[in-house]
Amino acid sequence: MDIIKTKGIDTSNHIITNDTKKLDTKNDGTSDASKIKGVTQDLGTDTFVKSTEKDISDLTYKPIKKKLSTEEVKDLKESQENFKTDLIRKFISDTINNQNKLLGKSTESQISEMPKETTDLLTKIFGSLGNAYPEIATTPEGATQAIEEGGAYSVTAVADRIMTMAQSIAGDNPNKIQQMRTAVEEGFSQAGLDFNKATNSNLPQICKDTITEVMKRFDELQRNPSSTNEKVTNNNN
Repeated sequence: MDIIKTKGIDTSNHIITNDTKKLDTKNDGTSDASKIKGVTQDLGTDTFVKSTEKDISDLTYKPIKKKLSTEEVKDLKESQENFKTDLIRKFISDTINNQNKLLGKSTESQISEMPKETTDLLTKIFGSLGNAYPEIATTPEGATQAIEEGGAYSVTAVADRIMTMAQSIAGDNPNKIQQMRTAVEEGFSQAGLDFNKATNSNLPQICKDTITEVMKRFDELQRNPSSTNEKVTNNNN
């Protein structure tokens, strides 16, 4: 025990003792080092394993492809057929309207904007939208030339385009050819009704002649499909 004396003070009554003992870490079984070691042992040892491409691939979201039922496939095909039938009706209406524009008797200002599905199909059939819908002449002379024989909106040229579309959609299937004929007849009929409603008059003669020519070609096509196919192919070349 150490005795510390303080100057000027009676040391007999004021004795400070230093009983502090040094920690003997050498013999202490609960030293910090052993505690840390114990914790490490209790937690165990982690092992680093590098991910493989397969592991990453397995984690990637993969949508499950649902197989369409027979009924769904049937509905899809029917929807596609309806789209093509509606398209040919609209094509006839637009083309007849363009003929009337050239005559100065159109009831519409322009063809409405078409969805991409429509423009894609027209491009596939005709090569370009310009071939499906030739530009309208803006002068009286140009308009006259366009509806005369050899012009873009003459009876022959319009009949060619209508039959090209009908045969492209129908192929060699007799049932589909008849469906296209019915759709074309409905298209002409609706065009006539629309024109009559707007002008209180019947379609101009060039439109009537176009209808007659198209129906004549359908008659020939249904009698002898191969001959008409060759004719339309030659006209497109």
